[in-house]
Amino acid sequence: MQRSLETIKNIIRNGGNIVVLGGIEVMLEAGLNGVRAEHIAYDIEQKYGYPNDDIVSSLFFSRRVDIFYKYYKEIILNKDEIKPSSVHEGVAKLQRYGKLDTVITRMVYCLYQKAGCDRVIELHGSVEENRCPACGRVFGSDYIRWAKGVPECDVCNVPLRPGFSLLGEMIDNGKITRASLAVERANILLVIGAPIKSPLCKYMVKYYNGDKLVLLNREEMPGDDRANYRAYGNIGEMFSYIMDF
Repeated sequence: MQRSLETIKNIIRNGGNIVVLGGIEVMLEAGLNGVRAEHIAYDIEQKYGYPNDDIVSSLFFSRRVDIFYKYYKEIILNKDEIKPSSVHEGVAKLQRYGKLDTVITRMVYCLYQKAGCDRVIELHGSVEENRCPACGRVFGSDYIRWAKGVPECDVCNVPLRPGFSLLGEMIDNGKITRASLAVERANILLVIGAPIKSPLCKYMVKYYNGDKLVLLNREEMPGDDRANYRAYGNIGEMFSYIMDF
């Protein structure tokens, strides 16, 4: 494993035009649950009386907005302060070194931006971009977290729309196009915290034409042999190691 990490470190040190695919394990390492919170699905159904996938669907939002926002506040916004992890900080370091082209993620917490990245494509939106369906004003996660009951626009007094895609809704085609073009032109495709067959990767990887598909993840999964270079273990520790140059 040490040899693999040393090889990956040299690739990152000597390369550029890196596109990062940031997966769910990076989010979990930051202590956040995500929108679907699949790792605590049983507990969610016991607490709310509905499966997690039902709660975050567009149909459920239209019918039970009260339960949806209770889930949003307690599960999706499960930490009072949303802070970047060492991985997010390391990716921002790649940008400062002039090596990073784009970050692509399905996660919704703006953690890469908070770490200092300004070229991030959040395929499923963000908890910081909740909108009033009437006037279009944008409200951040703190407004949602501390609102009493269902968060409403403080001008229009109508329930806000969440800033991320719900199950059953289409993803923005413009984002998908920008992401696929970024992957297509990448010299290094760096996958962090997601298996190659994950929803994030399986669509994007097919656009990569290079020979430096690098994977860092917690454990090996079927299909990972598609990567040219890979290592498994504590993601934060591995990424800190390869960024030590």
